[in-house]
Amino acid sequence: MGIPYPSLIREDVGQLHAAERAARDKARADRVRLLRFLKEGRVASVSQAAAVLGYRVRTVQRGWQGYREGGLAVLLAPPPRRARTERLTPEAWAGLEAEMRAGHIGGLHEGQIYLRDTWHIGYGIDALSKLFQRRKTKLKTGRPRHRKAASPAEQAAFKKGAGGHGVAARGAAGVRDG
Repeated sequence: MGIPYPSLIREDVGQLHAAERAARDKARADRVRLLRFLKEGRVASVSQAAAVLGYRVRTVQRGWQGYREGGLAVLLAPPPRRARTERLTPEAWAGLEAEMRAGHIGGLHEGQIYLRDTWHIGYGIDALSKLFQRRKTKLKTGRPRHRKAASPAEQAAFKKGAGGHGVAARGAAGVRDG
């Protein structure tokens, strides 16, 4: 004799039908439909339900096991996210931010080299770019300076009126020579 599924399912058919309609996607609705079919007696076993619903037997068995262990809430719960953990440690991120603030890192390639050499963390350029987007960080650099740019003292001496050129050298009246 088989398992008495209708007596093992705690919800009535109306509740299962309402939960099936309220399910957010097809997979969750099919899990509830499995229970409804078993409760109504449309199918006699989990393997028959798998054939009717179009799933493999092992998949439907996992759904039935989930229901037995946690009830209807387990079948309606979203699947757990399987996101990878970030390779960047909080210490490495703090070091990278400090280097960026100090002006030693001005581009993605420099950030990639810093992480690789200092923290032994390998990131590609595109992955590093996405990391900065996720953390809402922008590589802001100052205005570029020419390698032969004059010092501030030389610039002040060159400006009008400071070195015998311009208005101050011609006199207060601003009279032009000749």
